[in-house]
Amino acid sequence: MSYQHILVEQSDGIITVTLNHPETLNAMTEEMGDEITALVAVVNQDQDARVLILTGAGRAFCAGGAKGNLKSRASGGGKSEAPKAFYQRFLALRKLEIPTIAAINGPAVGAGFCIALACDMRIIATNAKVGLNFVRLGIHPGMAGTYTTPRLVGMAKACEIIFTGKLYSGEEAFALGLANRVVATEQVMDAALALAREICASAPIAVRLAKKALYRNDDEMLDAAIEVESEYQAHTWTTQDALEGITAMTEKRTPRFRGG
Repeated sequence: MSYQHILVEQSDGIITVTLNHPETLNAMTEEMGDEITALVAVVNQDQDARVLILTGAGRAFCAGGAKGNLKSRASGGGKSEAPKAFYQRFLALRKLEIPTIAAINGPAVGAGFCIALACDMRIIATNAKVGLNFVRLGIHPGMAGTYTTPRLVGMAKACEIIFTGKLYSGEEAFALGLANRVVATEQVMDAALALAREICASAPIAVRLAKKALYRNDDEMLDAAIEVESEYQAHTWTTQDALEGITAMTEKRTPRFRGG
């Protein structure tokens, strides 16, 4: 299968997927999400596949939703079906039967960080800037961030991460428990590959079943989180705060939220 928005390489059981929109810092589009969904179906049928690594082309991992999509939602009102369908495209990664590693080589913001959190493990660059900045745009978090974050760091830390919308360095993210390892930027892929090779040395059927056990009941809980996020985010898209947040981002200024 050929892909236009992602790059896919496979060697010795390790599949490397690169989000390939470097000119937009790998901002997420529906087309990119469709290719992720299609890839997951292919990989789950591949008995030679052992581990999948997700990374970004150029200097970023993923900048989140494409600005054009954000602007149209801010001006077009709230419909829960649109964000739900968008989330499901990328969160198909969660349905992979093999282990997944996010190699966070640079900025990963908003929904772009959420797809890293949806992976099983994360290797992060020291100089990466990551965070769930949704509320600083005036919108409710999405892409299952309200589900994955507390599962990784606990409720109290998740509340701080989500309520402040703060961006963290790679070192800070590691200290919070958002990443398994933090390394220099130029070592991110090497570290991810080293971890992948360790996993490949284990029995593949046992690993797949272990992942299935670890994530038992996850589908139902994830789907429920997506439903809630889609509804709440759709509501916030109808507010003046959302319009102000997206406008301020475009104009590169601090937003002035008024709670309306």
